[in-house]
Amino acid sequence: MLVRRRSTVVLGTFAAAVMLLAFILLSARLLSGRSTSSVRSAAVELLGGVPVGVEDSPAGALAAADEYLAASSQTLEQAPAVFGELVRRDYAPAVRARVLSEARQIRASDPQNIANYARGGRGLAVIAARRLDSYTAQAVTVTSWLEGIVWGPHLTPRQTWNLIDTTLSWQHGRWLVLDEHLDATPAPVPAVVYVQGTSDTAGAFGRLDGMSRPIYGAEE
Repeated sequence: MLVRRRSTVVLGTFAAAVMLLAFILLSARLLSGRSTSSVRSAAVELLGGVPVGVEDSPAGALAAADEYLAASSQTLEQAPAVFGELVRRDYAPAVRARVLSEARQIRASDPQNIANYARGGRGLAVIAARRLDSYTAQAVTVTSWLEGIVWGPHLTPRQTWNLIDTTLSWQHGRWLVLDEHLDATPAPVPAVVYVQGTSDTAGAFGRLDGMSRPIYGAEE
């Protein structure tokens, strides 16, 4: 159910175009001055900081898939309590126990990233692109191109790219995750072409302090 991220690229020569895309997306919403207790949009509602897809439409399904995948990828190791709440609200009851068990196994098998977060490191997830593969009364399937960025005081900045397949079902007024797994096709990874000065160092990523990723499907 949970996906182990692959296609790691160390950011020693991080592509400027990729950095610009991530910066634009991540700077779209600031942590300060925005309550996450109850934010309603056309497609996504935030309850206690946890996104819930609330629009029964193709666009609503895409927004839910975007938000669930980005949120789960970003919190699985970095914020386990938030991840647990996400699973409770956004995953189908039949898969919740298995998802939480797999998450514990992933955290136990990744001491480097766990230690990085404990020292103040950060991770961010960005949906670069996605495709609605099917939309029926029973289920929706979405393929997403996911980027993950991790850095910290003792960790060289790095990125991962994956294709993720997500299956959702509309139940009780919200979209619920039935399945999420790595696509059988290797993900495309952007060519690394350019670094400006020290923009590929952990210190440069301090400029992202106070920023969070955008809420997909949310209205300004």
